[in-house]
Amino acid sequence: MKDIITLLSAALAPITAVVALGIAYRQYRLEHVKLRQTLYERRLGIFNSAMELLSHIMRDGDIKTGQLFKFLAETTQSYFLLGEEISDYLTELYKKGVDLSTTNQRLHHSNLPVGEERTRLAHENGELLKWFGDQFTVARKKFAKHLALDR
Repeated sequence: MKDIITLLSAALAPITAVVALGIAYRQYRLEHVKLRQTLYERRLGIFNSAMELLSHIMRDGDIKTGQLFKFLAETTQSYFLLGEEISDYLTELYKKGVDLSTTNQRLHHSNLPVGEERTRLAHENGELLKWFGDQFTVARKKFAKHLALDR
């Protein structure tokens, strides 16, 4: 009887260790899933900010400085969450937004007379709007590898 108790006591330590290891592994996997979910939500927030900026521009044909600053604030962590390519792309969106705002300001609020300069600005403004219109597709493709759920 004493031998059986000794044998059971000796077997209990490795069994406990295996159970503890299993629990630790499941906790690790759960934390990993939580981290991926948090990263996904933050990345999706940055994508949504880009889509919101594009929507404002396409709806109004212009963008306000306050909207550009909001966009910058909402996408400031993009380099760390999505990498250099997306961060550079978002910077390009911002800079082109500034260009659009500037051309609109000069066209509509500076009493610029009809002539070569006004025509050039109107053409530049139209090209910027066309570029922004194309960005809905471009942005989706750029963000897809970071937001696809099948990966």
